[in-house]
Amino acid sequence: MSTIPGQIFSHPGLLGCYGVPFQPFEFTGTAGRIFWVGNRSGLPAGNGSNPAYPFSTVNAALAACEAGRNDVVYILPGHAESISAADAWSNLVAGTKVIGLGTGNDRPTFTWTAQAGTILANVANVRIQNCRFLMAGALGSTTALTVDVGIPITAAGFEFIGNYVNTGVDADQLTTDAFTLSAAADQCTFYGNWMEAYAAAVTTSFITASAAGANDLRIIGNYMSAEISTAATGVLLDLDAGALLRTQIIGNDLHNQTASSKYVMDLHADSTGVIRGNYFYVGDGATGPASLGSPVWGLHKIAENYCVTAVDKSAILCPAADA
Repeated sequence: MSTIPGQIFSHPGLLGCYGVPFQPFEFTGTAGRIFWVGNRSGLPAGNGSNPAYPFSTVNAALAACEAGRNDVVYILPGHAESISAADAWSNLVAGTKVIGLGTGNDRPTFTWTAQAGTILANVANVRIQNCRFLMAGALGSTTALTVDVGIPITAAGFEFIGNYVNTGVDADQLTTDAFTLSAAADQCTFYGNWMEAYAAAVTTSFITASAAGANDLRIIGNYMSAEISTAATGVLLDLDAGALLRTQIIGNDLHNQTASSKYVMDLHADSTGVIRGNYFYVGDGATGPASLGSPVWGLHKIAENYCVTAVDKSAILCPAADA
């Protein structure tokens, strides 16, 4: 078994990278190709065919991908890029998976540095996994920045899995909307992400649906916490612009940090789906938790969601139990 740094080697049931057994997140089958990205110190720029000679940017790797081939772009630990322009990943093609390697703060990090900076999810069946997205700029920065939208989603089948997202550092470093969904953004999934804004960094929403459509939306197992700009009526999930069908909002921790907050989501009266097993944290202790969570529940089936307004109390059912 070879242990030459950067060389891929065989290992029972695994591959290897940098002398360590490595199990890929995705099996590409016979059609898809794997490309590598990394730019930390000591790595030479290459053609991305080997982790020892990776592409230096994600967009360069995406240019080598082919639509529908099921290509995978692996990003090495310690990789860092700035998002300074609209459509920073302009070479993204349908069916591509962009997957970060590493854990914690060693995961690939993408830092917004301009108001109009975006990663456009504008082709179908794209996955982004295990990366860090600092949409309001570097966490230790003192440079004022307001990002309009971090990742606009305008195509179906988008998956955002196991990522960290920061939408606000302080009062003048923040993101207005982290994700927006167009009517064409059906079958999108947000699974197992940690999304937050620090104190005084006031966010409008984490996920906003801009119109009817965006059906079969799945928001599952995420943690979301931020102060929200519209005080009592502001929400983390703004899904009331039009009817969304078959939505699943399951197993999330949703914390609206605004002191007067009542809600964590807003739904359309004609929307359908399932809302279950969520925990809602809001600030308005004068309103009974059973009437909090969302101003409109629509036509969803709802089961065992809990809401709490106090720091030293246990939550109760929200909305109220069926009589």
